[in-house]
Parts: sequence; C-alpha cells; structure tokens
Amino acid sequence: MNRLLAGFIVTALLVPTIARAQSAGSLLEQGIRAYTVREYDGAAWLLRHALTAEGANALPSSETARALMYLTATEVARGQRDSAVSAAHRLMVLDPRYRPDQQTFPPDVIAIFQNARRSAPTVSIRAIGDTIRPGADAFIVRLGSTASPEVTATVNSADGRVVRTLYNGAFRDSVDLRWNGLDASGSPPPDGRYAVIVTPSARERHGASASWTLRLPIEVAHLPVDTLPLPAAPSDSLMRPEHGDTKDAVLALAPGLGASLAIILVPKLVASGEHASSARLIVGGSVAIAGIAAFLSHHPGQQLAANERYNRSLRDNWKRNVAEISRRNADRIRQTRMIIRPGAPSLTTSGGDTP
Repeated sequence: MNRLLAGFIVTALLVPTIARAQSAGSLLEQGIRAYTVREYDGAAWLLRHALTAEGANALPSSETARALMYLTATEVARGQRDSAVSAAHRLMVLDPRYRPDQQTFPPDVIAIFQNARRSAPTVSIRAIGDTIRPGADAFIVRLGSTASPEVTATVNSADGRVVRTLYNGAFRDSVDLRWNGLDASGSPPPDGRYAVIVTPSARERHGASASWTLRLPIEVAHLPVDTLPLPAAPSDSLMRPEHGDTKDAVLALAPGLGASLAIILVPKLVASGEHASSARLIVGGSVAIAGIAAFLSHHPGQQLAANERYNRSLRDNWKRNVAEISRRNADRIRQTRMIIRPGAPSLTTSGGDTP
C-alpha cells in the first residue's frame, strides 16, 4: 500500500515536467501505460494534456480516437461516470465508425461506449488548419457518416449570424464541405472566431426523438497586406483659369482710360500752340487704345480652350493613376492569405452539451 502511494506521489510530481517536455504522442503512450498499471489519476492527466495539443503538435485523428477511448476507460475506473460519457461522446463526434477492442477494455467501459454510440448522431466532423487565398482556395471540412443523413452546414459568426451556407442535402459515407473564405456577399469576413455548424435538416428532424447540433469552432485571421496610397487630386494652384477674368480685364483697362483722359484734359502736359488740341487727341487716343488692348488680352468672360485642354489633361492623368493604383491594390487584396485554425468539435443534443 505504501509502495503504491509513493508511486502515485512520484507520478504526480513528475507528470507536469513530462507534459511540458514531451510531445502529444509521448504523453498518449505514457497515459496508456499509466492506465495499464492502474495509476488512473496520472493517466487521466496525461491523456487530457495529450488531447489539448494544437497545431503541428496535435494528435492525428486515429491517435485522438485512441486517446479518447483510454480516457473513457480511465474515467470509468476513477468512478467519474459523467466524464467518461463526455469522452465517449467526443469519440463518437470524431469517428462514428470507431470500435473498441473488447479484449482490452472491461465490459462496463464497453457499455459506456455503446450507450454513447446509440445516443450520438451518425455524423462526424473533422478539419485541419490551413492557409488559403479567399475566393481562390478552399478550407475543407470533412463530414463522415455510417448512414445517409440529410444535413445543413453553415459557417456562423460568434453571435450566431450565418456567414455562408456550405451544404444542404443528404450524403453517403462522407462529404467534403468547401469554404472559399468569403461571406454571402463575396467579401472576406473580419478576423475573429467562427464555427462550422452542422444540424439535421427539417425532414431529418421530423419524427426524431432528439435534435442535435455539431459544432466545429474555427479562428480566422488575415495576414497583413500592404496597399498603395491613392494619389491626391490636382490642387487648384495647378489648374489654369478656363474663362477670361472680367475683373482683371477691367483693372487692366482702367489705367489706360485714366491716362487718356488726363492727356486730353490737361493740355499743358503734352503740347502747346495752335495744334495742341490735335496732339492731345492723338496721344490720348493711343493710350486709350492700349488700355482697350490690355482689356481684350484678358478675354473677359470667354472660354479659354487651351486652358481647358490643359486642365482636362491633368484631371485625366489623375483619374488614370487612381484607377491603376486601385487595380493594383485590389490584386494585392485578392492575393491576401487567410489563416483558419479549427478547434475541437462539440456536440449539443436536446439533453445538453457533450464536449
């Protein structure tokens, strides 16, 4: 008795160090060995930590099923029936075809497994993490079944809103659900937590004794994309006037008219003698003509065709640049990558959750 207690204490002290240092596969094998020597508490700890590994360190599907079966047996041995049922249900969600070795596991464990098998739906769900180009590639979720169920599968947001419907109909053996990473409007959804939800169709639910929902949580994250800034519109300082300015024309005319009047009205300033009047008129008229010429050179109120062409060319070049950069940015956005990380599937029945 003392030897068993000492062995349990040593196991309890060493398990955390072992779990941190070894892979999920090693944890699984050690958990199985602990179960076979009846160190059930240590076995449960090792098996659960093997099942929580994610990403590249996660157990493959076949080993996950094996871990869940041994976890079911371990929890039965520990007297934790609810935990045993939960592990058996997880196994059914992962692989409805799984059959335990009746020579390895005792009858009470086989009974727990068979009850879970009878109460669980005949649909399994699995997926591996992937990086896709939204709209070009697809994230694949595989449904399996031992029957020919009719189901509806959707991608839902965290608040339950349907983002995209993936499948609606019956299938036999298995079917691959393909999500291209876009929502119903054709746009990539924002980063966040989503779920692939599988439920029996209305016809499948008709007459059934219990309803169920299969849920595969997924996390979506977009890799950052560098886009080019759009060019600013041509500033007013670069634009030329497209109509003659009447105000400037009048300002140009005024000095000439003023000088002309002064020449005519102040004869002593220009000429004297009997021909002075004619000289004043000639000079004054010349100055007035110069003022009128200055006035007309401003094209008051007239359209300036050359300036219009110049301004149109500036605006057209700007629009072409905006269109080209917008096209390049759209290409870059289309090439962006979306990372999709699936979590552990769960099953909800009319009787409650079975994680």
